[in-house]
Amino acid sequence: MADKKNDKKPIRKAAAKGEKAAAKPAAKGNAAGAEGDLKIPPEFVEQVEKLRASVRENFGKAAMAMMMLPRYRNQTIGDLQHLVLEPLMRDRLAMAYPRNKDDNEQKLPREMIGFALWANVSEDVDARITEQIKTGTFPIRLKPDEWTSGDVKWLFDIVAPTQESTVAVLTNFRQVAGEGQLKMHPLIGRLLPAETLEKLGAAKLGDAKPAGNETIN
Repeated sequence: MADKKNDKKPIRKAAAKGEKAAAKPAAKGNAAGAEGDLKIPPEFVEQVEKLRASVRENFGKAAMAMMMLPRYRNQTIGDLQHLVLEPLMRDRLAMAYPRNKDDNEQKLPREMIGFALWANVSEDVDARITEQIKTGTFPIRLKPDEWTSGDVKWLFDIVAPTQESTVAVLTNFRQVAGEGQLKMHPLIGRLLPAETLEKLGAAKLGDAKPAGNETIN
């Protein structure tokens, strides 16, 4: 009787092993089905590729435009991270282009006139920007999350090759920034004559205000 009981035990273990082995292919099949459900739509991939191409193109345009200006020639490649890429990714480079004269020109690549570098920041960041201007820091440095941290609008620079193109960029920027007070870096006041800034709606606050508190209303 003892021999018969011993004979049955291995059979049960073998059966249990067989059940586990049979379950494995089913698990693989479920995993394959899950992977099939996670396929990325081709339309999404196409949109991502277009976005990447746009970022690369605009980054190159902005970097080349800055290289043409003496005030940026001492910047390093590493500076392009906070000067161009971070504001570009947050839509804080307002690029201006010439208007198309006819439909055929829409098919041709357009040359950028120039761009405005700006931010909308919190009150704390606003205070630090003013302090940087007082100490002569240039370019203004912001952390990645500070470019769009609040409602205080700042115009840091207009990057353009000529005075005429600077006016065009500023005019375009006024449409981008919308209504409301806009603080202006003192540099802007040196790029254009006072009468031109006045025509565009620029005005300086009283002398009692900090140097950085110039506004475009």
